[in-house]
Amino acid sequence: MDFATPDALPAGDRSREQLRQALRALRDGLPQRVARERALDTALAAQLRATAAHCIGAYCRSRGEYDALAVLQRVGAELRWPWRIALPVVQAERRAMRFCAWQPGQALRRGAYGIDEPADCTEVVEPDLLLLPCLGFTAARLRLGYGGGYYDRYLEHRQVVRTIGLAFDACRVEGLLPQPHDRLLDLVLTESGRYPAR
Repeated sequence: MDFATPDALPAGDRSREQLRQALRALRDGLPQRVARERALDTALAAQLRATAAHCIGAYCRSRGEYDALAVLQRVGAELRWPWRIALPVVQAERRAMRFCAWQPGQALRRGAYGIDEPADCTEVVEPDLLLLPCLGFTAARLRLGYGGGYYDRYLEHRQVVRTIGLAFDACRVEGLLPQPHDRLLDLVLTESGRYPAR
């Protein structure tokens, strides 16, 4: 399905928090949301079928995010589980995040910021592929999250991990400058494109 590709949201003089507010509103009002999610499902599934990862870090959707975990489970079952799944557990008091092994059907609990996480985190793992929700992104693969910095701090200590950001076309930002802690994603997938193109 073809979607009208919107112009990138200009960062202009907006603060990052002002950009986040604008991006939330864009995402919440996205037309053809179901069709867009299905197109992103197709793009992510193709990427997963081609991956050689052994452990994939995902996330439980919240706040209107795209549901990558559902696709990861479906493709994993289709391929007879060539990888393990890991989900983040936020340690708010330390402003840190770790990834815990999780299998479909295992219990989840409401964690920090109201985001579901594994109820049992006895096995901490290090994903070699990480799927990240993007509130916003640039064509250069700079990710704009919610401002907590959890992924930035986690990735600061992980040099060998491939990162794939998942976003909608409408959340592309133009003119957003990186901050010292920012790390470019390896790939960003949207409902109608990918960055870099190949």
